[in-house]
Amino acid sequence: MRLIGKKVIVTGANRSIGKAIALLFAKEGAELVISYRSDKKGAEEVIDCIKKTSGSATALYADFSTYGGIEQFYKESVQVLGQIDVLINNAGGFNTQSFFELKHQDFEKLLQVTLMTPFYLSQLVAKGMLEKQIRGNIINISSISGARPSMNRIAHASAKAALNMLTQSMALELAQHGIRVNAIAPGYTPYENLEFDSAIKDIPLGRAGLPSDQASTALFLATEESSWMTGQILTIDGGHSIPLSITKNT
Repeated sequence: MRLIGKKVIVTGANRSIGKAIALLFAKEGAELVISYRSDKKGAEEVIDCIKKTSGSATALYADFSTYGGIEQFYKESVQVLGQIDVLINNAGGFNTQSFFELKHQDFEKLLQVTLMTPFYLSQLVAKGMLEKQIRGNIINISSISGARPSMNRIAHASAKAALNMLTQSMALELAQHGIRVNAIAPGYTPYENLEFDSAIKDIPLGRAGLPSDQASTALFLATEESSWMTGQILTIDGGHSIPLSITKNT
């Protein structure tokens, strides 16, 4: 087991990618705190799955719409875990409004959870790492949308592009303290029971992503196997972002 003794936060781990990361990290020996806001049942199911395999995990309510809520979640996480070795910023929003439909309130709400929450929570966690002299890891869950805009994704794409730059800027400043910061940019990775049939035809490897595809990448980034990596945005998308001229004859 590669994460024995590690204390880990995974935000938004009640389903999909966050859930897969939490389950895999617990299997590898990590002690976890996961966050939820509206889906308490989903978070409790994740905790039950972990405990059935003798893992250790706690679900905490978090309101990331305010800085006070972010601070409260951090303080409660430290009370549970004692320290933070790895932070996975997975919680985020999604918006499919077009440019003319998008209201500034909706844009601000998405930016708060997708960009500002990872910034402020990472700042709190990094300060704690410095105090305890922990050479820790911060992993942000981005999206291929951060580098590849598409129709009706203006808010989502803008937020993820900013998250990518936040990742690299944090990595640059925190490297001197031995704290590594990387991001994963998933391609089409459906939630449970959802299909993206129209998108699959454009994926060279012929299938949509699985939450486990992203979870295994997060595990790699959280271990010493990636000890000389920081500031990287790892695209895990089945080849979807390969330029069209390469994937098809023109």
